[in-house]
Amino acid sequence: MKSKRVMAIAIGHDEIVGVKAYKIEGTAVLEDVIVQKRHSNKGTDVKEFFEYYGEVGISIGCVFESPLQSVYMETPMMHKIDQYLFAHREGKRIFQNEDFPNAIDFASRPGTTEELMCMLIVALERKQVKQVAQGIQQGGGDLRVIDYWPAPLAFSRGRESSMLCITPEEDKVRVSLWNDKFCTGHTLVSLDVNEVLEACKTVYEDSKQFQVPYPKGAIVVGFDETRSKAFESILETYGTIDQVPLHIVDKGEDYNPQNINHEMAFGLAIRLLTDGK
Repeated sequence: MKSKRVMAIAIGHDEIVGVKAYKIEGTAVLEDVIVQKRHSNKGTDVKEFFEYYGEVGISIGCVFESPLQSVYMETPMMHKIDQYLFAHREGKRIFQNEDFPNAIDFASRPGTTEELMCMLIVALERKQVKQVAQGIQQGGGDLRVIDYWPAPLAFSRGRESSMLCITPEEDKVRVSLWNDKFCTGHTLVSLDVNEVLEACKTVYEDSKQFQVPYPKGAIVVGFDETRSKAFESILETYGTIDQVPLHIVDKGEDYNPQNINHEMAFGLAIRLLTDGK
């Protein structure tokens, strides 16, 4: 049975990538990949992109390149309203930025005991969130989610119980550990491979308190060929995790699994197809 179609948009530093996808019998089908060079701010670029290539009547998701601002913690069990108040209070305290006010979001799940819960608190620059949302909504788009970078990679790689994610962030490397769709730890280090390997150990050690198992593998995505080759020792140490199976039809043949913007859009499409938001 064919699911409803979705569209996911990833706004990278130099380009915007949009994908349209649906599911048949549990397998993702990629039917269109659209790439457009960027020339202005995120809001203007995504507005123009959606006016040309967007569709009305299907679920839309968007993710844009930005520094990872998240914290994962274990707290006593709380009701939803108390979770909301706690997350926004702690989020503003941890990620306070007077020059670039942040929008705070959160997600929660059961903790290590029945009396505890785990909470993920995420911050994105409020101005950029507003620009992106307006750009899509002004074109009539049914915007369901604005995700944070690099969260869609958890979906494109199968929501593993423990996965290391190595991605570029400006002129440094972001090392993060993912448990299902939750980032349980992350750190920012230099491009030196030894520092990256040490960071992999650190984020795992920090996540052990939440009963996160040893990494099943690692992904290195978003780097040029030379840097990717230099990071091969990371994959030799932890193993690799492939992208989830997908079927490509029509204009989906333009999908480039080596391009981080393509994979971000694909992962977000998987999220929309799986969770609906």
